[in-house]
Amino acid sequence: MSSSNSGAGSITEAPVKRPLLRGIHHLALNTDNLRATLDFYVRILGMPLVHGLQTGTKKKSSQVGNPPYPGIPHYFLDMGNDSLLAFFEYPKGAAPQGDRNALAAMQHCAFVCTPARFHEMLDRLKRNNVEIVYGPSIVIPPNVQSFYFYDPNGIRLEISADLDGDEDALGVVKSAWFGPETMREELRKISDDEAWIDSMLENLVELE
Repeated sequence: MSSSNSGAGSITEAPVKRPLLRGIHHLALNTDNLRATLDFYVRILGMPLVHGLQTGTKKKSSQVGNPPYPGIPHYFLDMGNDSLLAFFEYPKGAAPQGDRNALAAMQHCAFVCTPARFHEMLDRLKRNNVEIVYGPSIVIPPNVQSFYFYDPNGIRLEISADLDGDEDALGVVKSAWFGPETMREELRKISDDEAWIDSMLENLVELE
């Protein structure tokens, strides 16, 4: 169990009931083979191209969020629901393969789709000889089903859906929502500070 005093007293902002942000603008990942990456995401996963450019040619461009390699391609794809997926193409051999299980690493990226599209995506991947490494019979309580696979760069991906949900509304938050009692039980597994737990539950999403 985590220390009950970890981080205590350092945050003074009041809890909120609704998120202050709107979601992901873009998720930026790295590849050393942009063509194979675009083939996979555009042709198989069905993410249309949006934007492509070359990063700045000065090394200081890394100081504004770009990788430390000047003049490399940076492409953006539409991953749905007005959000973007982006890739930088690193020079071959410039960087080691990432460890998704390292601290501060992206363990995996999960995309969401409608119930009907869930099966379509599964079929598209199998048709293109992409190995499904886990699933699709995985059910994450309370009502999310998913399967896992890898992209050409070794990035672990997941596709999830509420198979009992509405075809016109993804219902991501609703399908993953736990009520206050269940959340209290889960929070007690990481801290025995009841005051902190109460403050977290003040911030629990309220379903409309």
